[in-house]
Amino acid sequence: MSKKTEQLERELEGLKYEINQLSSKKKKVLDENIVSSLMKQLVEERERSNKLLESLTEKITKLEKEIDVRDGKEQLEGEIQEYDAVSNREVPLSELDSKILNFVQSKEMICADDLVHFMEYKGRNAACARLNKLYRQGILDRYQLGHKVYYKFDAGKTTNTLIISPSQ
Repeated sequence: MSKKTEQLERELEGLKYEINQLSSKKKKVLDENIVSSLMKQLVEERERSNKLLESLTEKITKLEKEIDVRDGKEQLEGEIQEYDAVSNREVPLSELDSKILNFVQSKEMICADDLVHFMEYKGRNAACARLNKLYRQGILDRYQLGHKVYYKFDAGKTTNTLIISPSQ
């Protein structure tokens, strides 16, 4: 009987070994199935994300083109209106303003402090007010250089402007 027992034990060991092999293969197959299904889901999700991003990119590009077209039209309209406003106009100047304009032309560029010394003002307020008024009328150009504001006469800017000043 011992032979039969030994033989049964060997068969039992063999069956255990085969069962372990099959279960490990089954586990590998299950793992491979899980990984493949996860990969499939990942690929599908990436495709959906790419389509969504493509759609958003197209919409943004379309909006940018619309904005560029509108800005171009608005800028062109603004330039036309600005040209119409500047061209063919008369600007009456007081005797004081014409004196300031001659001073600016002689110096090429001045700040309010220069005008204070030239006009012998006590403070800078009057000088700043006069220069700002001439800037708003389109006669002078204004430049911020550091902490000071400088004003300059640009004859090319006022080619269609008739400056009327009283006789001196």
